[in-house]
Amino acid sequence: MSDPTTERRLAFALCVLAALRVFVYGAAFPFFSNVDEQSHFDLVCKYARGHVPAGLEPWDADAARMILMYGSPEYFVPRGDAAASASPSPRPLRSAEDRAAFERAVAGLVASVNHECTQPPVYYAVAGAWYRVGGWLGFQELPLLYWTRFLNVFIYGALAWLAYRFAAAAFPESGFLRLGVPLFLACFPQSVFYSINNDVLLPLLGGAAFYGLHLISRGAPRGPAFHAGTGLLVAATFLVKFSSVALLPVAAGWVTVGALRRPRAQRRAALANGAVLLAAAAVPVGAWLLRNELVVGDVTASAAKVQILGWTLEPWRAMFDHPLFSLSGAMTFWRLTLATFFRGELVWGLKPLAVPAWDAFYAASSFVFVAAAVALPRTRGTPRGFERSSLGPALALFLLSLAFLASVSVAYDFGDCFYPSRALPYLSSGRLALAALVPFAALYVSGLDALLPSRLPPVIRWTVLIGGVASMTISEWLMSRVAFQSGFNWFHLK
Repeated sequence: MSDPTTERRLAFALCVLAALRVFVYGAAFPFFSNVDEQSHFDLVCKYARGHVPAGLEPWDADAARMILMYGSPEYFVPRGDAAASASPSPRPLRSAEDRAAFERAVAGLVASVNHECTQPPVYYAVAGAWYRVGGWLGFQELPLLYWTRFLNVFIYGALAWLAYRFAAAAFPESGFLRLGVPLFLACFPQSVFYSINNDVLLPLLGGAAFYGLHLISRGAPRGPAFHAGTGLLVAATFLVKFSSVALLPVAAGWVTVGALRRPRAQRRAALANGAVLLAAAAVPVGAWLLRNELVVGDVTASAAKVQILGWTLEPWRAMFDHPLFSLSGAMTFWRLTLATFFRGELVWGLKPLAVPAWDAFYAASSFVFVAAAVALPRTRGTPRGFERSSLGPALALFLLSLAFLASVSVAYDFGDCFYPSRALPYLSSGRLALAALVPFAALYVSGLDALLPSRLPPVIRWTVLIGGVASMTISEWLMSRVAFQSGFNWFHLK
């Protein structure tokens, strides 16, 4: 792509495509999804009124009313069950008995605790502010619910633009990769973006932090303010969800090693700027962890949630009996995690919205393409800017993000918990690793490019990539089309 203006316009069109896709699917899926959407919405309501929970707390009364009024049973009731085809929401309260029963249900929910209350604050602060803006604009009840969910439309559109900017910096010589990476993300079928959930901010903030670190690693002059901003992005990613912890050591190692590799005349300034970045990341993270220790009595504030879930720490020696330490167990973990990393975890009628053949493709292609990105660029003539400055950190962030899930899988006995379980003891929720999505997309598409013969005409390369993302899009539609028929979604509710 030789014309920068045309390329930017195409990149912007991909951002619109990404945002439109999230809007359509976000409107199609009814409230409240099985990925704890009701719990996250409750926290959005709490933060919207300026309340930061000091531990596990009861549900917000207004949130409880909307959850019970507008929630669909279709996620949790087996397909064909009469309850799943009941009158669409809002719930008809035609008689005094109906209203009394509804109020009892609200009181029962408010009397229980929300197990997500101790999550870090960044997403809920952003979504809470967005919720309040919706209220100022006059939205109430169901329109306000969709207003809150449609925050994801703007987040995902911005993510596609970030992917283009990162690819433009990482692959300056390859128009295929500069546009191929945002095209891949524009069609990435991760369903968590169709619900209210704190995971939706992980790719944007994690990707922005990685982009900042990449620009620093390129050696162009970057002052203390840029380093501080990048450090704050690292901290913000961690304070969206602790599962993004892998970004902390990757950032620290990347900045430190990069500074030590500078010429001696530049090394002192690079180390000083690196210290600014690390301090900017450490101060907010340390402040929140200290707050947890002082207010909740637990530095991660996760002990109470773990207790509610019924998890207990395994004895040290018993951890090594976990099936993850076998080839078949490791392959099962990879397959399950990469499948949900791509498509998400939504169910319908208690059955995953999944196509087994595509789950297998996601797992296999991720292994092959990432390995190709690492092994083949030197011999296939792929532009090496990404390899030289960021390949190692990108790979480290992705693998360490998966290692976090593996470590939790090994560390706990899951007791009678439904997921993870003793029968299938893998924390395989790929959405928890979404902080690595932008570098993963760069690895994935560059690996595909490296596997294709170097003399292949550009039109063939584009045909292969577009065919792949088109097939992925069709697969998502086939999995999700039942949601479009729901009487509880945005298209059917009056």
